[in-house]
Amino acid sequence: MIGARRGLGGPGGINPLLLIGLVLLAYAYINGSLFAPVQDPIQFLAFVIAIVLGITVHEFMHAYAAHRLGDDTGRMLGRMSLNPIAHLDPWGTLLLVLAGFGYGKPVPFNESRLRSSASVAIVALAGPAANLVLAALFAIPLRAGTADVFGDLYTTILLYIVRMNCILAIFNLLPIPPLDGANVVYGLLPPRQQYSWRTFQQYGPFILLFILLLAPRVLNTIVFAPAIAIARALTGF
Repeated sequence: MIGARRGLGGPGGINPLLLIGLVLLAYAYINGSLFAPVQDPIQFLAFVIAIVLGITVHEFMHAYAAHRLGDDTGRMLGRMSLNPIAHLDPWGTLLLVLAGFGYGKPVPFNESRLRSSASVAIVALAGPAANLVLAALFAIPLRAGTADVFGDLYTTILLYIVRMNCILAIFNLLPIPPLDGANVVYGLLPPRQQYSWRTFQQYGPFILLFILLLAPRVLNTIVFAPAIAIARALTGF
């Protein structure tokens, strides 16, 4: 699985991905895949760099977009920062090391301080958009062929950054709470439908967990396949 930050939330909200992460950790233990990510040191290093960079930029852009649109909650909490420590969740980071999936700390926001309801959608989109921009930038040396000059490790790290950021972007755009896509939908709905969508959000983590555990082919079709296709288009291979 990938490392993911999952969704914007109001101040003081509980991150439901902790529960999801614990269930997936147990699943990894039962299937013997616990500690699998550390078996190849080079790929593990590349994976960690890619995920930490992706989560950091992703969360920073959520806080920055909210700041620009009138809400300074994230900035006042120190989240408008490119310091990875500000965004890494202890449990989410531990899961990354143990089983290859995890999450960062969601950036809280105050909807009432934003300029409009549509601003929620813009703040939510900022994170995945940043991941795609990051992937495009790090694909440039691969596309130009200059990565080979610095050796296999450099090339592997660049490939992981491109691919993981594409996966982070597409995964977080799924319209399932607590992912960013759910807030994109919420911000674009009329007020009455927004209330209904908020009611649906409590079931989002269970739907997400169902897809992760029981419908991996669906996840491959709607997330991994398009993400890898984008990565290949960016890198040329």
